[in-house]
Amino acid sequence: MRFTKKKGDTSTIRKVWSDDKEVCFGIVGTVGDLLAVGVFDYCDYKQDAWSFLPATGIMQKVWFGDTREAALENIKA
Repeated sequence: MRFTKKKGDTSTIRKVWSDDKEVCFGIVGTVGDLLAVGVFDYCDYKQDAWSFLPATGIMQKVWFGDTREAALENIKA
């Protein structure tokens, strides 16, 4: 898996790509950062937890975890 971010972005938010960068699985970041940029309108999960939001058509479920790896563990890369 590869992770990319916008130039100059200091948040935890990253796009999640396959190793060959052919498939974008979605985005991952902390709940607090995803709320701050408007990806989430509301989330009562703890702010320092991580969340993975799949790209349209890839998967249908949003995952949460205490670490980035835990949030991404269900991706079949």
